[in-house]
Amino acid sequence: MSDLSINSEARFLLNGVQINAPLEWQDIKIVAEYEENSIQPSLAIEEFSFPLEARDSVNKWITDGLTNGVGIFEGMPFQLTLFNNQPIQEEFKAFLDFTNGYKDFPEDGKVDVSVIKDDSLDNFFGQVEGTTYGYLESIGVITSSDYIKVPYVNEKKFNAFELLMSSVVLFLMVKELISATTQTVDNINKVSVSTIPLAGVGPSGPVLTVNTGAIVYATLSLILQIIYTALILLAVIELARKLFETLLPKKRDHLAIPLRTLLKSVCTHFGYNFISPIDFLDEVLFLPSNPNLDEKTFGGFISVTKGTQSGIPNTFDYGYRCDELFEMAKNLFNAKYSIVNGEVHFRSKNDPYWVQQSTWSLPDVLLDTKQYNTEEIKPERLLTFRVDQSDEWTIDNYLGTAYEIRTTQLTTIRKRAVLLKGFEEVNFNTALGTRKDELNALERFLKEVAGVVDDLTSFFGNQTNFVSQVSGRIGILKQTSNWHTIPKLIYTGGSGKMPVNHREKWSAKILYDLYHSEKSFVLNNFQGQKTYYKGIRIPFGFEDYKKLTTNSYFYFKGKQAKMIKFEWTIGNDTALVDFWVREPYTYNLAETYINPS
Repeated sequence: MSDLSINSEARFLLNGVQINAPLEWQDIKIVAEYEENSIQPSLAIEEFSFPLEARDSVNKWITDGLTNGVGIFEGMPFQLTLFNNQPIQEEFKAFLDFTNGYKDFPEDGKVDVSVIKDDSLDNFFGQVEGTTYGYLESIGVITSSDYIKVPYVNEKKFNAFELLMSSVVLFLMVKELISATTQTVDNINKVSVSTIPLAGVGPSGPVLTVNTGAIVYATLSLILQIIYTALILLAVIELARKLFETLLPKKRDHLAIPLRTLLKSVCTHFGYNFISPIDFLDEVLFLPSNPNLDEKTFGGFISVTKGTQSGIPNTFDYGYRCDELFEMAKNLFNAKYSIVNGEVHFRSKNDPYWVQQSTWSLPDVLLDTKQYNTEEIKPERLLTFRVDQSDEWTIDNYLGTAYEIRTTQLTTIRKRAVLLKGFEEVNFNTALGTRKDELNALERFLKEVAGVVDDLTSFFGNQTNFVSQVSGRIGILKQTSNWHTIPKLIYTGGSGKMPVNHREKWSAKILYDLYHSEKSFVLNNFQGQKTYYKGIRIPFGFEDYKKLTTNSYFYFKGKQAKMIKFEWTIGNDTALVDFWVREPYTYNLAETYINPS
């Protein structure tokens, strides 16, 4: 055993076997810096030097990779247990990282190797970065049961000439059908008239005679007219079908996947549970881009429709790499990640959970310097989804795609002396979907035409239902074509269809109001303003370390605070820390909001 400090002792385990303390381990420093996306630190632990038997165990772990062992690319379990005269023990569970700083010194009989904390975000995201959703699908982590069908229609920006010519041809055909029908009725009447006996006078007196020639002529005319009318009817039906297929392609399906499933599948793959209270993860579907073109007949008409064949991002989509999807989710909800007891927590920065779960408190020390987070204020902030040039509805239905926040001074003496500067854009790298809410002018016209055709075909006993083909397109996703190059995030509420108020539920403005307003230097009682304290020396031990590596938030004099960095020498009882406290330092600010349409 070795003394950690006046009051503590330590025990070391390497792959479950107790070993002697690493060389000069008390002088090793742990530097923890908290990344913007997490409440847990990125840990930089200086190399441990393992002598004698421990060195042999380390090197054997590596060489076993040549036989049946896991080898150099799997960390070797390492555990540090601290204790004193109290019954409570504190454990630091980690593993050796052979890919960072490994050096073997045979003549000195030691090996140097760095240590990574178990359940560390650094290690987790290092693994996530090297994983794709294509790989997870290929090994069955993501299956077809995870996908949700999203019905959609193609609605073109129609060509007036195309519409005119098709309409004229259809009009003439319908007109001819009506004329043929009228002629058929006339021929039926002629047959009826020709069969009426005519009064005459024969050798024995008055007689009734029948004009056989007229009957034969009228009957043949009727038969030919019926055949002609039937052919015209079939031609009208086929022309109507092709017209509707060209101008009103039938409903089809994309495959999409909930955001939660995308995040959870990665965590499950690496042995973690995924925890998040954000409802949008279930209500919003990721719709990948669609490079698949419809299969068409020789005549140019669609024979096989092809929406997205899989719900995971395509290889050229932002989000195909798992780390990109995690970054996208973080940006969408202005969120952070943490790992606690084998669970990956994903929560927005304004989630009260972060502060509620804090257990650390700052010792009563002198704070002799302070700074303000003036570099964090951006007078111009922009939250944006993308538009897709291959889907013109993402341009036409632009409202909700972007949201702009402008911060200015309420009172200004000299404009040239104003110190507000900078710009921040948060791009979500996906487009929004557009719901088909009503029939357009073309569809309303074609609905009338469809009614006429349906009535005519019904009259002849050949029922069609072109009206429903037109009316059944309401309430689903619409695109200008089935081919689109930018993935979409569509709000469905958990189903495959988009509600009428989907843009009131899901937009750049909604995301700002719910999540990103946390950054505001004006809203929420000027919450975005912070005072920084840096280079403060405080009493510090392993218990402090354990609490701060779980959650960096704490309260300072009743105000919310957060650790930025600490540097702790293991063998000492002090650390140098940087942290901030939420407290306003100016009220001379106002915000203007722009929701471009």
